[in-house]
Amino acid sequence: MKHTRFLLLFAMQVLLTKCSFNTEVPAGYPDRSPDMDVLPGFRNPPKGYGEVPFYWWQGDTLTKERLLWQLDQLTGKKISSLQINYSHLDYGGLAYGWSNPSKPALFSDAWWDLFKWFSAEARKRGMTVSLSDYTIGIGQGFSMDEALKNNPDMNGSVLKHASMVLKGKADIKLDENILSVTAYKFLKDSTLIPESRQDLSSFIINGRLICNLGDTAKKIITVYSQKLVPSYDPMHPKSGEAYNKYFFGKFEEALPGQGSDALNFFFSDELNFRVSGNLWNRFFADEFRKRKGYDIIPYLDALYANTGPDAPKIRIDYNDVLVSLSEENFFKPVYQWHQDRGMIFGCDHGGRGRDVAEFGDYFRTQRWNQGPGSDQPVLSKDIVKAKVAASISHLYERQRVWLEGFHSSGWGTSSAALTDAILANYVAGYNLMSFHGLYYSTMGGWWEWAPPDNHFRNPFWQQAGPLMDCTERLSYLLSQGVHRCDVGILYPTEPVVAGVDGDKSVKAAFKTGENIYSKGIDFDYIDYESLARCEIKDKMLHVAGEQYKVLIIPSMKIIRHASLKKIEEFINAGGLVVCIGSVPEITELRGADSEDIIKLSSSIFSGKAMSS
Repeated sequence: MKHTRFLLLFAMQVLLTKCSFNTEVPAGYPDRSPDMDVLPGFRNPPKGYGEVPFYWWQGDTLTKERLLWQLDQLTGKKISSLQINYSHLDYGGLAYGWSNPSKPALFSDAWWDLFKWFSAEARKRGMTVSLSDYTIGIGQGFSMDEALKNNPDMNGSVLKHASMVLKGKADIKLDENILSVTAYKFLKDSTLIPESRQDLSSFIINGRLICNLGDTAKKIITVYSQKLVPSYDPMHPKSGEAYNKYFFGKFEEALPGQGSDALNFFFSDELNFRVSGNLWNRFFADEFRKRKGYDIIPYLDALYANTGPDAPKIRIDYNDVLVSLSEENFFKPVYQWHQDRGMIFGCDHGGRGRDVAEFGDYFRTQRWNQGPGSDQPVLSKDIVKAKVAASISHLYERQRVWLEGFHSSGWGTSSAALTDAILANYVAGYNLMSFHGLYYSTMGGWWEWAPPDNHFRNPFWQQAGPLMDCTERLSYLLSQGVHRCDVGILYPTEPVVAGVDGDKSVKAAFKTGENIYSKGIDFDYIDYESLARCEIKDKMLHVAGEQYKVLIIPSMKIIRHASLKKIEEFINAGGLVVCIGSVPEITELRGADSEDIIKLSSSIFSGKAMSS
């Protein structure tokens, strides 16, 4: 606790000397101008830095009288926005149980009338309103289902594969959506012999594979697409546009012309498209050819088997296109909708940054949030989750880092324990506070959702003013200026995507972060694109205001070629690089077993870097 307070006081001192206050930015947006004076805002924080509670509109019939009383209990307690949430039942649904019903029913005419009235009352008290997408996604009968109904082509598809060992004459019925069929000879240990590869697509006749494979047994690999209905394809050109229209747009229609003065702090919680992994659609092959310069279809087998030295490259190339299409068509349009309106959009997705390949690439897709974030349940202080969210915000200069805390800590949670958890997580990088618990009703103690309620149902609420003041001031203070630390740890997406000792890389990256943080050393995780755009000056990597003196490579056998060259440049300029475990020996440009890459890597990590 003493260590936490010291770091916060130090952060205050640094920012007080470097920053200033600007009232012209949207609510909750930081000012990073170098001549900014932070003191006025610290004394009297502007709008947008108070708490944003998850307000569960459930447990009993929603009435204006009860909502007004609750609004009055929340007024003056440094709350910026009220984010309406809906929990789920323990049965039904596709991704969750059915959304817990409310009275009036969610998105009914009566609900919208109540929402518009509620927004006006909240605004009178200095608060905006919003909604979380938690439990109202695909298959729940709400916005995404409406988007799919009007755009059925947005139902997603995934790649599937099958394999069998055959010889002699073959006559096999194939899946109707077959994409590729290949054959390989193999060794006694089942290792494929890459040089023996045969493309059998020319032997497909009326949906059947008809050919003579000869006397030697061969492994046949088939790859096909399978549509899943309902599901939501983030690569589809209309995916983001439709989501904006059928979800966020309806709130804008309900409150025309009011913008971020009434609506703000929307949130995406555990986003689930119902399709994940190797996605496919009718646009993918053409887009791949445009972006990578070759046809992916004959090489789809490399996604599922070790088909030779080029397999890691093919997997990286495929994933690059998947992620780029998802960014361009879904994640970025949703981000831009909020950015254009001066709003803040945040997230807490299922992998929380620990699943580095979630949505194809967690870092790349989640940079499209004004407030990348995660939860910290039960008063936890998970430094990896905190640092992934904060690093995305730092490196892509996003407005905030969203902390969803601290569900399931229980009704016995003390104010001291709550304060400790807030301060420790703010030191770790968060700067936007959402208490998970604000219940419209507990139904006489019969209804609760991951308790406690951290607001007026808590016995210390009447004395919570100083804590809420402190949280608001820290949220403001720690959002201004730019973050600065000495160490960057390369985020290990490539080994996972390429299937090259991915678990080992992830373990090394996260364990290293935990270890150095426990010794008082601050750090960021850095993605390959941010590393590529670093400028090297004064033996440091400069990017987005950060100045890294040390770069750590966490046991990554495969690495981006641009990353390898930047590491070489950094070492030659006097920078310090620490490689833990395996050294890089593969890049997406050359694949495995490339002598020039192995030679370059050996030169770099032997401490004798040279140009090549």
